[in-house]
Amino acid sequence: MAERVLLDACVLVPISLCDVLLDLADAGLFDPAWSEAILDETRRALTDKRGLAPERADRRIAQMTSAFPHAEVTGFERLIGRMANHPKDRHVLAAAVQGRCRTVVTANLSDFPLAALAPHGVDAAHPDEFLTGLWRRSQDQTLTALRRKVALFKNPPMTLTGFAGVLEPLVPGFADLLAAADEQPGEAVSASGASV
Repeated sequence: MAERVLLDACVLVPISLCDVLLDLADAGLFDPAWSEAILDETRRALTDKRGLAPERADRRIAQMTSAFPHAEVTGFERLIGRMANHPKDRHVLAAAVQGRCRTVVTANLSDFPLAALAPHGVDAAHPDEFLTGLWRRSQDQTLTALRRKVALFKNPPMTLTGFAGVLEPLVPGFADLLAAADEQPGEAVSASGASV
């Protein structure tokens, strides 16, 4: 059974990062989790900080919840007061504990100090660290899922190296691994992820 992993709002907001995470979850590499509070925070960031129209933000959230209907963690509110991490992210750690998640993927590592996580058996991982770990454990599955994704880009088409360039500002280590694994010049990749 795949490890359950809580995704913080800060990794759900950037569309390219969110897509990669959910594509790899869809490939069975981990079981994603979030709370309604995390999705609300994601929606606010998309509209207030990224300028996305509210209906587009709602549609994106709806697609996520439809694709992963068992991702939502509920009943965590009673645990928030027991969490010792940064106050604004206590709801995130509480959801991880309630959802039996061993890892919180977040770009805000300073809000999740080890001393606050250890009593609950939870780790925090930057998305670069998390994706690099998935690559090391399941390189073939990761590469197949991302080749399938890249093959869907038609206008304009994109290579793995090009997609790695999109990811590089957010997850530079993972982007380097992806670029290094790009297919040989002239080798096409089918939508199934297989070389043709």
